[in-house]
Amino acid sequence: MKRISRQLAISAACLGLCAIGLLLSGCASYIPPSGRADLTGITSTSMRESFAAKPAAGFPAGIVAVRVQAPRYRSYYTEHEGGTYGDGRYTVVTAREVEDDADLERLRKLPDVSGIIGISRLLLPNTLQSDRELRDAAARLKADMVLLYTFETTFHDNDRAPVLTKVTLGLSPLNRINIHVTASALVIDTRTGFIYGALETNEKKDVMGNNLISLDAVDHARRDVEKAAFKSLVGEFEKTWPAIVERAKKGA
Repeated sequence: MKRISRQLAISAACLGLCAIGLLLSGCASYIPPSGRADLTGITSTSMRESFAAKPAAGFPAGIVAVRVQAPRYRSYYTEHEGGTYGDGRYTVVTAREVEDDADLERLRKLPDVSGIIGISRLLLPNTLQSDRELRDAAARLKADMVLLYTFETTFHDNDRAPVLTKVTLGLSPLNRINIHVTASALVIDTRTGFIYGALETNEKKDVMGNNLISLDAVDHARRDVEKAAFKSLVGEFEKTWPAIVERAKKGA
């Protein structure tokens, strides 16, 4: 009898270990999207060419707004919805993951702006090496400027912790995940490549671990912070726009 009880106890222990193993192996993880595009690398020219470039935009100005990310960029959203294009030194994100209509309307209503225009992959070559491909596409759309922007999005266990390469789902409510986003942008003359201004904003958000119960939930949190960063970027553009217009009209 004792022998049978002992065998049952061993069997129960083995089943318990198996159950734990199954639970651990079943834990899903969210892989954060790859990083920002190197805007400096995309627009880099020799010092002589940089000084030679002059403003040439006409007013009211049409502006192509285009988001770029690191080469081979993918996010959970774009994996399911599509919306990335191009090989080479950067990827164009044609899907509107985070850009609200209200934010774009704020830009359209600025004085001396004739419109904010999206870009289609039909106007772009497959290999993207510099801002020239984007400016060529903008020229075909009769746009005077290109608003080129990108996001650097990172996840952390806390503000000072290293960047997480994956986020485990279903964390304890005591766990907090910090999402940091830096949005960077350049305003570029379509005709000459002259850079009118560089903009940058930062946003962050703490998310409770028990809210990260699915891949959709984590990616929604990521997009919420990127939306806030883009909204702040639009605000910076509004502040900078009068100086851009004045600089362009003076031709220097």
